[in-house]
Amino acid sequence: MDKLTTTNTQSPSPQTARRKRGAGFYVKRGLLIIILLLVAVSVVGMTYQTVAEASDKATYLPPGQMVTVDGHLMHINCTGTGSPTIILEAGAYSFSSEWYWVQHQLESTNRVCSYDRAGNGWSETVGGPRDGLTIAHDLHALLKAASVAPPYIMVGHSLGGVTNSIYAREYPAEVQGLVLVDSAVPIGLNWTDAEFQNYMDTNASAYGVMMTLGRVGALRFIIRNEFRGYGYPALIVDELTAFKSTLSAVNTWDAEVRLAQWELSQQANAARDAGALPLVVLWAGHPELTAPEDRAKLEAIWTLVPVSSSNSATRIVDGSDHGSIIGNMDYAAQVTQAVHDVLESIRSDQPVAH
Repeated sequence: MDKLTTTNTQSPSPQTARRKRGAGFYVKRGLLIIILLLVAVSVVGMTYQTVAEASDKATYLPPGQMVTVDGHLMHINCTGTGSPTIILEAGAYSFSSEWYWVQHQLESTNRVCSYDRAGNGWSETVGGPRDGLTIAHDLHALLKAASVAPPYIMVGHSLGGVTNSIYAREYPAEVQGLVLVDSAVPIGLNWTDAEFQNYMDTNASAYGVMMTLGRVGALRFIIRNEFRGYGYPALIVDELTAFKSTLSAVNTWDAEVRLAQWELSQQANAARDAGALPLVVLWAGHPELTAPEDRAKLEAIWTLVPVSSSNSATRIVDGSDHGSIIGNMDYAAQVTQAVHDVLESIRSDQPVAH
């Protein structure tokens, strides 16, 4: 009888299996591990951000009062006494705490009010457009509801320099002087439709990056390091970190700058002529910009003041950058001096000191 033929069912050795898998297998496995790690880090980051936001709301209470304006709550912090009242307007992606040094330096001589635009700091978020006119009207309603009577000296940093100029045009009887602190310069006045769309598309990517960083809690570390470097006290650094790292703050920044840029440019242009209103314009010296071409671009920006007056002075705050010009105590003192110079011009009926 013939012998039965048997089949060898023994598994290949591990060495043989590894040879058969090839490089593609390990590339795919490596990518899978990376993806799983990224997912895990994202989940941990989002959990951290959610817990931190809840803790921040309980920890950092508003230093001023919460006032109802058109159905939503807005925060305004007024200190000191003396007329006219100084109104401090923060820049985009910013709120009242950034005025810490300037407010404390001015409150010994005047009433000083810093506030949070809707969606920033302690103020509630609202829907709809966030252009310059909307912001000016919100501020007017807030000041009336909070019983902060005119006259005012308006002090605006960055975007606040533009919106304060618009406020002065809308309510000229209320404003006695302006101080622009490293003011933003609207860029969309002469755009074509294609240029506007290119701006929207280009800056949408920056917004997307900010939202991603905010969701996973990474913004907290970036913001904390930035404001520590300016020279704010630890508590103010904590407040700025807490409220600037929220998705609400990022959304508001996008609404006030990118989405409103076209309207903001038109509105700012209409408010350009301030007549003989006392005006001091402060520009950051930006010592970090050393290349000749960068200095030339910076000095060109210094000529594009969003408002002009026959009674004005322009000054450079040497050593400062866009954030430290109000975040550093010594640089902030030059902002405070500019306010005092505007006050002196009003009282003496003389030109602003150069």
